[in-house]
Amino acid sequence: MSLELRFTHQPLPSWDDVRTDADERAWVERVRGGDIEAFEGLYRAYWERLYTFAFRYMHSKEDAEEVVQEVFFRIWRGRSHWVPAGAVRNYLYLAVRNSARDRLERAAVARRWRFGQRAQQATDAEVQADLEARDLVAAVERAISELPDKRSAVCKLRLIDELSYAQIAERLGISEKTVETQLARGLKFLRDRIRPQARTTAAPPEGSAAKTYRSTSAAAPRGA
Repeated sequence: MSLELRFTHQPLPSWDDVRTDADERAWVERVRGGDIEAFEGLYRAYWERLYTFAFRYMHSKEDAEEVVQEVFFRIWRGRSHWVPAGAVRNYLYLAVRNSARDRLERAAVARRWRFGQRAQQATDAEVQADLEARDLVAAVERAISELPDKRSAVCKLRLIDELSYAQIAERLGISEKTVETQLARGLKFLRDRIRPQARTTAAPPEGSAAKTYRSTSAAAPRGA
């Protein structure tokens, strides 16, 4: 039950009755001594004004209410040691401001932590995918190096340099039909050699040798 509801049962003395420093000190002493009516009078006098003040910071009705409640609960729990520095009014506004700022800072830290966690998870996934892609590319390149020279050259120009059939034929001084034949045989060898690793490796980035290898078949268009 909120303090606001708790203090609605009967008329109470008003903190507004305090006129001088001596009156204020006397009222504080009553609160320090456990006088619930004095504390309720303090609460009634300042609740609405402090709530409005807190709302300017929190921009949330619920959070503003909780901030003010926390301040008054702290006063009552520590009442025997409560010695406000300066005027009580100034003490209350300062306490509410500090409590609101603390709450906002905790919320900001929590948001940064959650964002950092998500960013770290995304980064970890990207790093893992990149490492896996590099492993697959290296495996493809090792397998290509095991092919006969002409077949290795055709596969390297097609899968790594991404040249077209016509460009490969011109570069190597062979016919496009020979390029197609050598590439088909090379791809079969590569599929047999790489398949176990390819099944357990994440899809590599666009444009990589492994990506090209996995998306190329013996029937690839000549002009591709």
